[in-house]
Amino acid sequence: MNSVSAALCVAVNGDYAVVGYHGTGIRLFSLDSGEMIWASRDLDVSILCLLWVVLGAEQTEPDLLVSGGSDKRLRVWKRKEGEEGMLGGLQMLGMFGVQQGAILALAQNSTYLATASDDFTIVLWLLSDLTLNTSVEPHAWLRSHRGGVTCLAFSPDGGQLLSGGKDKALMVWDVSVSPAVLSKMLPHSHKDWITGCVWTQDCVISSSNDGRLCLWDLQTGQRLREITWKSSLNSVCCLGQYVIAGCAEGALHVWMWGTNIEICHIPAHRQRIHHCSLLPNKEKNTEVNPEEMSVFTASDDGTVQLWKPLEVEHFSTFQGHSGAIHAVVRKEGVPEFLSVSEDCSLRCWTWTAKSPPSLRGPVTAVCFAHKDDLLLVGYESGLLELWQHSALVSHKQASDHTITAICSMSDNQFAVSYTESFVDVWKLVWNQQHSNASLVKVTTYTVEDPTIHLTYCSALIGVASSGLIFDVTAEDKDNWDYKTNPWSELVRILRMFQNDEISSWILGEDNGGVVIGFIFAMGHKTPLSRTLRSMTMEKDEENGSLITAVTMDKAFVVCGDVKGNMWFSQPPEFSSWSSRKPAHSDKITALRITASTIISASYDRTVKLWDRNTKKQVGMFVCGSRVLLLEVNPEKPNELVCGDEQGMLYFLSWKE
Repeated sequence: MNSVSAALCVAVNGDYAVVGYHGTGIRLFSLDSGEMIWASRDLDVSILCLLWVVLGAEQTEPDLLVSGGSDKRLRVWKRKEGEEGMLGGLQMLGMFGVQQGAILALAQNSTYLATASDDFTIVLWLLSDLTLNTSVEPHAWLRSHRGGVTCLAFSPDGGQLLSGGKDKALMVWDVSVSPAVLSKMLPHSHKDWITGCVWTQDCVISSSNDGRLCLWDLQTGQRLREITWKSSLNSVCCLGQYVIAGCAEGALHVWMWGTNIEICHIPAHRQRIHHCSLLPNKEKNTEVNPEEMSVFTASDDGTVQLWKPLEVEHFSTFQGHSGAIHAVVRKEGVPEFLSVSEDCSLRCWTWTAKSPPSLRGPVTAVCFAHKDDLLLVGYESGLLELWQHSALVSHKQASDHTITAICSMSDNQFAVSYTESFVDVWKLVWNQQHSNASLVKVTTYTVEDPTIHLTYCSALIGVASSGLIFDVTAEDKDNWDYKTNPWSELVRILRMFQNDEISSWILGEDNGGVVIGFIFAMGHKTPLSRTLRSMTMEKDEENGSLITAVTMDKAFVVCGDVKGNMWFSQPPEFSSWSSRKPAHSDKITALRITASTIISASYDRTVKLWDRNTKKQVGMFVCGSRVLLLEVNPEKPNELVCGDEQGMLYFLSWKE
């Protein structure tokens, strides 16, 4: 048994969160510090729902809080000012109620407070009566449900009220007329209790213990589509094109409701999430940007998960976790989410969403510039993104074809290749304030075959899918002085990277052996065919499996294979190698070396750090899906970016 009361619901007003508990009333917390500011006394009831109420259109910030309890009573609370204008606590103004079951849900429009009860009823109360010192009388009763009413949501214009209940029915009430009337009923909308309901601009969405989100056209009463999950969906909220649901297993899911595409799955908790709701923006008539969100969560195990860019990054804790989750809401004024737990705790998470990963496709190329902490990212969809200091600066749909390679050039330029036979050069152009940037196409080069690797060393060098190494910018494509392929057709080029301003390394695999090439490109007039050197460094005829990744730093070479094995050269002898040892449980896709660390990425979804001297593992990060590539920041060698198959980017750093 937990020694603390269960936290059941939360409501946010500005910089403060009010949490309702099982059997012990209400507590008020500061979101900035996580400290408890105030707690109710002698309130030995369970608070099942909370709502900050705005009494009029001219009011900029709500002053009244309404709570619904297991004792069938509603309580109205007013803010108390503390020292230096800070919120000092809450003062109860009154208590009333006429429903015969626990109060399960609250909602408001500009005229009414709606309360839903386990006695199958909904009551409308005039907001203007909430401040009366005398007893408050109900304005209207809404009766048609045949089970407890579990959720309420007013339409955006406030004229309709949507309700769902334990009778599996959705109902729409016209509250623009007096008395309010039932205008639409959708019986048997789900196979189990309805747990949540929300409005979008085009439809309404309901969640249920049957594991489904259903999208409804209220005019026709038809279900437009459904999203199905393997366990019950106990809460739902909607922001723009995204619908967010909490499930019984403690995960938060984000879908695009118009297409049923799942954007991300956040394993936030180990136990049930009971409720989620969205609050309006703090600034009137200003909508929250759905592309940038923050998520507050609570868990029974005290664990924290970090996700970038569709990530969950923990930045505030009210108490440690030891109980199941009961509520998730968004912090008012900023795109954030809160959730509370049975252990009396509240946590705050940030989710920064770029364009949906499933639309971008997998990450296919990443490249750091040599300065200014700039990163260019390419996707299967042909989308280019420019990042600086781990923040998205600009994006461009460069092509309808998959981006295959990116390399940094001089003068803020980047070369980009695709699955089609051309290479573009893009230039980064900043505004005068250096606050906004655009990617402008400088030129396009036509090549014989699609290019899979690029490097720049006074000339732009490409490797074609055929294995041909060539000067991308050469005007005479038939002149063999600008092409070279001294290796056999069996050599697979795995990586090409700059050594200095006039030379680059080329790393490949030939029948189980590591092949290293060194190429000079001293301007366009130097034929490549005369400047490339190569050598075969290692073969393992008996135990060799396909080499899938290789990297080097001077005489130190690291290899990885399709089975997840990793092995190393043993300088100063090029012919001396360590034995292959398991490093990952699946194919190694990328390897990098810094002065002190070896970094490996794999299809097993992990990025691992290894001490360069001892070869012992010193760190690990788990991504959302198979990791396809990674790059180390040349300006900050203890920072890297990696991309996975779901189109997610992860910005990671560590202490040397």
